[in-house]
Amino acid sequence: MTMISAKEFSGWLLERFADETQGVSLSREDINTLTGRRNFSLGYIHDIHYEVMRHGMVFVTDTTREMFYLIPISERPWRKQLEKHYEYDLYCNVLPLNKSG
Repeated sequence: MTMISAKEFSGWLLERFADETQGVSLSREDINTLTGRRNFSLGYIHDIHYEVMRHGMVFVTDTTREMFYLIPISERPWRKQLEKHYEYDLYCNVLPLNKSG
């Protein structure tokens, strides 16, 4: 089996999971098996992320770099999400995060 480039793997992921609303996870072993690689660098993951990002998805890893996640991007502003679950007044008086003083 030949090694699959990040662009080719991104295409494969998008063909199968572009309509996924919850996202999917892959282990390091899954990626090695699917791409024909013995190992890969963080640069490879960045390249996959770049390719899928153009199609409304993100490809990220956990802190141990053992699990990887293909997740759809939400274009919903954070205030809209709060309005859905909380009263409007709850976040109108929130202080700025970078308080000076």
